[in-house]
Amino acid sequence: MRVLWFMDGQPQAVRRHVGLGDNPGPFSWLELLAAELGSRSAASLTVAAAGPRSFAPFEENGIRYLSILRPGATSRRGRLAMGWTHRTDDAPVLATALRTVREEAPDVVHVHGTEGPFGLLTRLTGRTPVAVSLQGLLQLYQRVYFSGRTPADVARLVAARDFLMGRGVVHRYLLMRRQAEREERIMREGRWFIGRTEWDRGALAAVNPRAQYFHCDEMMRPEFYAAEWTAAGHDGATIYSTSSAMLFKGTECLLEALAILRRRGVTGLRLRVGGVPTGSEVDALYRRAARRLAVEPLVEWLGRLDAAQIVGELRAADVFAYPSHIDNSPNALVEAMLVGVPTVASCVGGIPTLMRDGKEGLLVPRGDPVALAGAIKRLLDDRAAAAALAGAARATARARNDPARIVGDTLRIYREIITRGAGDAE
Repeated sequence: MRVLWFMDGQPQAVRRHVGLGDNPGPFSWLELLAAELGSRSAASLTVAAAGPRSFAPFEENGIRYLSILRPGATSRRGRLAMGWTHRTDDAPVLATALRTVREEAPDVVHVHGTEGPFGLLTRLTGRTPVAVSLQGLLQLYQRVYFSGRTPADVARLVAARDFLMGRGVVHRYLLMRRQAEREERIMREGRWFIGRTEWDRGALAAVNPRAQYFHCDEMMRPEFYAAEWTAAGHDGATIYSTSSAMLFKGTECLLEALAILRRRGVTGLRLRVGGVPTGSEVDALYRRAARRLAVEPLVEWLGRLDAAQIVGELRAADVFAYPSHIDNSPNALVEAMLVGVPTVASCVGGIPTLMRDGKEGLLVPRGDPVALAGAIKRLLDDRAAAAALAGAARATARARNDPARIVGDTLRIYREIITRGAGDAE
């Protein structure tokens, strides 16, 4: 079976090859899956990775890597114009991708994500079937992009130098709107899709009820399978959360919940937040909110963390909180479940598929600091119940995200798509 992957981003193998060093970026779990597939005689895997630097084809661990050059501006003026116009120049990327399909002659093409242009290949490859994985769903994410922001927050973002230079979170939102239009076309025109939650299944059906949907879970990094949270010594009030450069992760709601918990007399409160890029616009917004709510001394902003550091934070925490306004299948939540930490999360998107309320953790309405504070306090007040939920979450995640099962499911899906596609062509 010859499999060709397309991904909009460069995994660690490519970054090492072009001299950019290792980076545990968003495709790290895909590289783990690629390594498993590449080691099996049942599949011959080629990965075509898009990025701003081209490279000569190379092979590592049984996987061939090909370059798809993503065009970009080379001058300061060009970058400024590109930032303000929010263009999605798909034609050069698609031309290279289509040529790659013809040269490689795969049995199946697998496009990872609908955020980039590769999903548009579904109508261009003739008899070669194209499966598209559903990851983030921009059509729905854009609707809550500014949730939790005050008018003053938005005014500061528009007045910031980054905005004037065509950068920053406001321009990312405007670009996301363009990308969401392309994503809708990909989902409407495609036939084969792979997802992980009832939410992404429903989102696909709303756009394309005739599409074929396959369920396949994600493989996490090895560090999270090996680690285990234990209740011993956990009688404090340390909350760990993870956020990002995206505005809709809900950290402002968690800061409000922290203020509520302090007013309710919870002692020893500490909030540790990973993932927010230090010095970014989002970092400044959250720090300003912490000062306004008078919880700044209780919060430590950790910046971006690697897998080992995240494991350390999860094992040391009394509660993991994930207050996002929207998400499909957040790795951060799955990682916390694998480690087995008492968890509170917002009941949005695909999260209820991953963690059942009252059975593996507690779910609360998004943007509701009162409910979030109440759920955190429940876990702090009843440590035995919190540990029971955490243990159940770990068992669920270890079964659901079992690497061997995911590799088997992936190969089964490929075989079914190839067989059904060949039947249609006859």
